[in-house]
Amino acid sequence: MLTIEKLPNYLSSNIRLRFLRDEEKSFTTGEKELPLVIEPVQEKSFSALAELVRENRDWFHRQQDNCGALLFRGFEIETAAQFENILELLNVKLASKYHFGSSQRNRITDKVFTSSEAPGNLIIPPHNELNMVPVRPMSLAFFCQIEPTLYGETPIINTEKIFNELSPNLQHKFANTPQKFVRNVPNHLLGIVFEELSREEVTKMLEDEEFYFEWKADGSLYFECSYIPVFHHPRTGKLCFCLSTFDSFVTREWYRSIAQRYPFKERIYYNFLPSKLYITLEGIDKAQPKMYLVNEEGNNTKMTEAEAKELGKAEWKNTVVFPWRKGDILVIDNLQVVHGRLNVQPPRKILTAFGNMCNIRDMKKK
Repeated sequence: MLTIEKLPNYLSSNIRLRFLRDEEKSFTTGEKELPLVIEPVQEKSFSALAELVRENRDWFHRQQDNCGALLFRGFEIETAAQFENILELLNVKLASKYHFGSSQRNRITDKVFTSSEAPGNLIIPPHNELNMVPVRPMSLAFFCQIEPTLYGETPIINTEKIFNELSPNLQHKFANTPQKFVRNVPNHLLGIVFEELSREEVTKMLEDEEFYFEWKADGSLYFECSYIPVFHHPRTGKLCFCLSTFDSFVTREWYRSIAQRYPFKERIYYNFLPSKLYITLEGIDKAQPKMYLVNEEGNNTKMTEAEAKELGKAEWKNTVVFPWRKGDILVIDNLQVVHGRLNVQPPRKILTAFGNMCNIRDMKKK
């Protein structure tokens, strides 16, 4: 990681490079060097940013490898088309399809989507984009078109820091135990999850990506895939740790960390309700993915409550949470850095795009 003393300052006289100041953050945590902020000194126009990126894309690639995330802040970016153009100038080979998604999205352009249509009171905990499948984007970006009325931040975390925060026993477990994702998609949701692909096209895609799957008599689809969630980044060699959104006790640590944002009864629920009575969406919405760890006997197991709590605390300790500003573009390395979404009062319009697809099964394991 870069340090504040070693920030490069030679790119352009019109550009200032820095890290976020404490007053720009919603919470104070241990993370001080994520993301790298690129802001204009004078010229703020879209054309100025486009020219800067076009002429220095390799430099930006190196900074993203070093830092994991870049935040272009203070430029006059207004449209989805401009957002898409900046990413293409960064040489991101954008994907036009969004398959396997577990959150409702709306398509804005051929390659730009809304980030999530999840209810505003819910937290979307940290995860890699498309973390439930082996073929996923290496590059992921967000654009703030409309600032949230209140909250609605997109927390980001360096996963190597999370992993290094864990106890040796839990590190060993994640580095040596396959993570299995299981999903049942009812017939009426297939068009959302697979964007209107035919049954034959879905079957071929699952075969190509080495899923186990089964079509049910009622037209629903069951599929699963497994992989080791700890590996080395193909360019930097840094440790990457894939995170899942699907453990309720990990998520509970996030609700506890921002409990002051919720009414009194909900604060009691998250902080003091006994574990045996803690009710979550897990198990209620059968269409949502489930995550398991596969033990030596080949059986599906879950993290213990203590392990989940340890992971949740490690996530929060190393997160950075900052309010969105109109025109912000956040570009992250989806292997090194995870993201989420905190509760929000709309309106909020954060757009997303991704690309440079890769297969984590091809990565060197830890």
